Amino acid sequence: MKIMPAAALTMALFTSLFASAAYADERIADPFDRADASFSRYPLNLPSTPQAVGRLTNGGDCDDDGIACEWEDDAGVHHIFAGDILAIKTVDTAALGNRNIAALGIGTARTRGEVLAKVRGFLPEITIDCLEPGNAGEGEGIASCGGSFENGGWIKLLFGADNKLTSARIDAFQMN
Repeated sequence: MKIMPAAALTMALFTSLFASAAYADERIADPFDRADASFSRYPLNLPSTPQAVGRLTNGGDCDDDGIACEWEDDAGVHHIFAGDILAIKTVDTAALGNRNIAALGIGTARTRGEVLAKVRGFLPEITIDCLEPGNAGEGEGIASCGGSFENGGWIKLLFGADNKLTSARIDAFQMN
């Protein structure tokens, strides 16, 4: 039996604990559930109380009939409800700047190639296709990439004219 020095043992324990925490979401077998959990701890497709998520960000504009109310959690993820069912989660990269984005394993990647590599690595079961500006229907110079899950949900990534990520989104179902 080999006995490790205290410093090596401490480092090995720290590394194994850190690695376990960093990849916990990647061990969720169902790709939709894995993607959902990467955005926030509030599960899609289940009843919830919007006020439990955090603060209402568009209270002066929303009415939940024409303009959905958005509730932001502490990590900057916006949550949109259909009644009391959580339907959509979004991340706006402009608001987060260079901070790590847990959603879809994006991390600090921002360019289209880097983001797509991260997301495809996080969700290898999902085919991610892209529509170029002019075909994406998202506005002038905006490219859209996304993929669908077996349960009918989908993800969407938007990239600006500079090919940098502007937002990431997961939808559980079509709200309108």
